[in-house]
Amino acid sequence: EMSDTGMPSASNEQTHPSPASDALVVGGGLAGSTAAAVLARAGMRVALFDAAGAHRGHLAAALTPVISSDDNVRSKLSRLGARLAGEFWEAVAGEVAGEVARPCGAIQLQRPEGAKRAPDLKSQAQAFAQPEWARWVEPDEASALAGLPLPRGGIWYPGGWLVRVPELITTLQSTAHVNVHQQAVERIESTDAGWLAFDLNGAVIGQAKVVVLTNAFDVLGLLQRSQLNDTLAACDRLPEMHRLAGEVTALPAASLGGGPKCIVGGDGYVLPSVDGWCVSGGTYVRHASQAMVSDDGREANIQRARDLLGMDVNLPTSTSLPGWAGWRAVLPGRLPAIGALPNATGLWVSSAGASRGLTWSVLGAQLIRDQIGGEYGNWPAEIRHVIRP
Repeated sequence: EMSDTGMPSASNEQTHPSPASDALVVGGGLAGSTAAAVLARAGMRVALFDAAGAHRGHLAAALTPVISSDDNVRSKLSRLGARLAGEFWEAVAGEVAGEVARPCGAIQLQRPEGAKRAPDLKSQAQAFAQPEWARWVEPDEASALAGLPLPRGGIWYPGGWLVRVPELITTLQSTAHVNVHQQAVERIESTDAGWLAFDLNGAVIGQAKVVVLTNAFDVLGLLQRSQLNDTLAACDRLPEMHRLAGEVTALPAASLGGGPKCIVGGDGYVLPSVDGWCVSGGTYVRHASQAMVSDDGREANIQRARDLLGMDVNLPTSTSLPGWAGWRAVLPGRLPAIGALPNATGLWVSSAGASRGLTWSVLGAQLIRDQIGGEYGNWPAEIRHVIRP
């Protein structure tokens, strides 16, 4: 999830927004870039405001579905999100799909005996009883799947994906009829002609009937700056959103025996090699004033790799390792907030992806697309309820 290289700019970037947009998307991360691409492929002209470039240097990330013994709504929702994401990435990436996102599978290792919060994954997988999505594997099979000798068995998820984050974002932002603007939206305002977006100087930088807020934790700040406090107060879940800082570290694949062939997770994760680097992550920092790469975080991620792969990580003490730090927007229950905002016609949100932004990105974008197009009723009611804003 990091690299020492920067994120390429989208090829269709514009300096000034088009006045003829059908939708404005605020936030150019995974959720926003996906929403822009999905709406554009549905025939809308989209202005995407990406001021921060938050994923610059974010080499790779993983999508791993979640299961539960009773296949609860979170499990079903995660599985749906994973399926929709895989189908969409293959559709938008075309011939370069493998260079943007590829299915590689994932193993969630059973935690060592005596470890805190160590559920019985074998019993969980057997109770789940859908082996096409998840099944228990003993240490020898887990090792064969990973291509490295792993210390424990775990749950094998054939539907795990490895994603090159900057490349995916660039691909999404390059969708026809998506116009990218490297500008910050300070506030929005509803008028008879639709929504207006303003910059810090009070200049109008966008206008459309539809606005989709995908700017993570700053959704709250933007609503407050826009004096949409009634809208925020009417939301069931959004006011409880908070943020957590975290970082990941890139380790030379050669220091990890070439790296695993699949995602290896447990307490954190190690990803397969991308350009000679294996991403290890990630940390959780509460009450942080900024998201930053740190010595402590790097050491914690090196130790995660040691524990998960059951091997020494031979790094010279002078090695300077690339890393990436960012924020997670989180709601209680760790489910996202997706859908129409109350008391604000034409205003939508897709945020609070927590640690599973890839899982929710396509699901959120397609759900909003169908809400705008009047096809929301095709989605299961239980899903619509648990992710309501």
